Amino acid sequence: MCHCQKPWGRVLPKEYLVGIDVGGTFTDILCLEVNSQKLLEAKVPSLPGRQWEGVLNALIELGINAEEISAFVHGTTIATNALLEKKGAKTALITTKGFRDTLEIGRTRRLTGGLFDIKFVRPSPLVERNLRIEVPERTSAYGTILNEIEDYDFVKLGSLLERSGVESVAVCFVNSYANAQNEKKAVSSLKKELELPVCYSAGIVPEQGEFHRFSSCVLNAYLTPVVRKYLSTLKIELQGRGVDSPVNIMGSNGGAMTLEQAGDFAVGTFLSGPVGGVGGAVRVCEMTDVKDSITFDMGGTSTDVALIHNRRPRISYDNQIDAFPLQVPQLDIHTIGAGGGSIAWVQEDGTLEVGPHSAGALPGPACYGRGGIQPTISDANLILGRLPIKRKLSGGLELNKGASEAAFAQLSKKLQGADITSLADGVLRIAVAKMAGAVREVSVHRGFDPRDFALLGFGGAGPMHVFLVAEELAVPTVIVPRYPGHLSAMGQLLADQRQDMVLSWGGRLENLSGGDLLSRIEVMEKESEALLSGNGFALDRQRHEFSVDMRYTGQSFTLAVPIEKKKMTWDSLRRGFGERHEQTFGHQDSSNECEIVNLRLVSRGLVDKPVLTFSEKNDKNPIIESRKIWFDGAWVECSILDRELMAAESTFVGPAIIEEAGGTTVVPPKWKVSVHLSGTLFCENPFKKI
Repeated sequence: MCHCQKPWGRVLPKEYLVGIDVGGTFTDILCLEVNSQKLLEAKVPSLPGRQWEGVLNALIELGINAEEISAFVHGTTIATNALLEKKGAKTALITTKGFRDTLEIGRTRRLTGGLFDIKFVRPSPLVERNLRIEVPERTSAYGTILNEIEDYDFVKLGSLLERSGVESVAVCFVNSYANAQNEKKAVSSLKKELELPVCYSAGIVPEQGEFHRFSSCVLNAYLTPVVRKYLSTLKIELQGRGVDSPVNIMGSNGGAMTLEQAGDFAVGTFLSGPVGGVGGAVRVCEMTDVKDSITFDMGGTSTDVALIHNRRPRISYDNQIDAFPLQVPQLDIHTIGAGGGSIAWVQEDGTLEVGPHSAGALPGPACYGRGGIQPTISDANLILGRLPIKRKLSGGLELNKGASEAAFAQLSKKLQGADITSLADGVLRIAVAKMAGAVREVSVHRGFDPRDFALLGFGGAGPMHVFLVAEELAVPTVIVPRYPGHLSAMGQLLADQRQDMVLSWGGRLENLSGGDLLSRIEVMEKESEALLSGNGFALDRQRHEFSVDMRYTGQSFTLAVPIEKKKMTWDSLRRGFGERHEQTFGHQDSSNECEIVNLRLVSRGLVDKPVLTFSEKNDKNPIIESRKIWFDGAWVECSILDRELMAAESTFVGPAIIEEAGGTTVVPPKWKVSVHLSGTLFCENPFKKI
């Protein structure tokens, strides 16, 4: 798959590349047989609290020889779950004198979601106040060390932290982005006294803004022991099953990390699962010559959407996880609590609501037959005829329609005896409205018109609902890839190794030197080249892309503007920033001076991408049965097709249901569907663009 040196690139006498995505309901595995380019897939239930066990079960279900695995990439939700459940480590914060309460003061404003909530209570910091310890150090905003930390008694501090039962330490000094000397000395001294993880803020976010930098560092410290424990267990268990290939973890920035990198940079794994789907979607766009798409990844617990422009996913550097700011690069993915397992319920005012609570993997929707009794989106689809009852789904799951009807009958009683078919249809309409809102969030709210994009549906439930969302938004094209239920695993399997660097440098363009900028870029590139080379990527397998964070003088927020070393001029930067500003905010101000805040470098170690093939000719009839499906308020006789038997370049007009391992595609009436040579479904919306 890759022609670099160890651990990825030399040609090994092994045959399989494996991607595994752990979702809230299912764990998906996709395996590429290198020589034949054949893909193998499997799906098993996720095991909350024991993710590694679900990973092992997925390998067992696939049935391949573990010793023949040459590369293994895994998407995990360990960090996300630990934060949401507040099960991270007991953490201490070592900070500059006078900055003990930075985490609580923040920016002196309410967090998102609390502005109009009269019952809003600010979440408590992850570090108790008695464990926020001030030390007499000081660095100026220009990087000058004003107070050295050489004489501080770290022996006494280490003893205090040990008696307090601290499990992890964050060192966060003001202005350390300009000079991290004091932070590094403090880390070195603490590691001599404590056998605990110790991280420092400039090592996580070397940027201005102490609140976001402190918050990001504390998050990393809080999660590091949990993530390291999981990664250690996973590595031991995989080795016990004979997997001795390199194991990589999917990062929030869209690239893969080694286990060592993930253990040190726990906050870089927050979106580990969903970003794999975006990576897989980019590959689908490349194979089908589509430039702009919006991903629609609907699983059992949530729906994740992201915007891909010119085959590049948008990256966000100013994020918030739960209630805590996180200033590290991650894909701009918007998530809502609407998945196949989302529960339909009646609010206090008697109105119907869907989600965000989910039936999860266990017991799951009522139709799974695992003890669930609450009505869910999956139950609604089964009642409306959109899921099979005569054939098992991927993973051997056999659905029980009677259980779904019983669950909706109980919901109907709370709504004065509403017809369960109409009730199921109403549940889907509410869910679709929410999911359409998520698509608007990543498009309209970012300055893009969703009607200029294709909507790419995947995940276990994505292809069932993507057409309805497209109709809601008048999106002209829907794309459904092969193996839609395993696209996140595919994205992990295909992921390049990636590392991000940032340097806080700049000022007004009129006061800067182009030579100074280019020399700093060269230093960053050399450092990145060395890191990637150490991970086995030869120089010809490396790609480096630079950008600058810019703003108008007086603004607080920045926009990233890409630069090319050989073509960069101040005028080109001004034009590029003006265009980005107009696209994002609807205007530009040529009379105002621009300034640079940060230099950024994205470096990738490239892996080879497989060419997915599909049968060009197939004489078999893909129709396997016909049944009545509920569309637009009526039952419609509908053909059920086996996707494995659909010939490339064939076309048809909906309604239709297309079934395959790990996914079901529901094509509404009048939609025209064409099968691409790669097996991807291209679907045209019968309703013209508004």
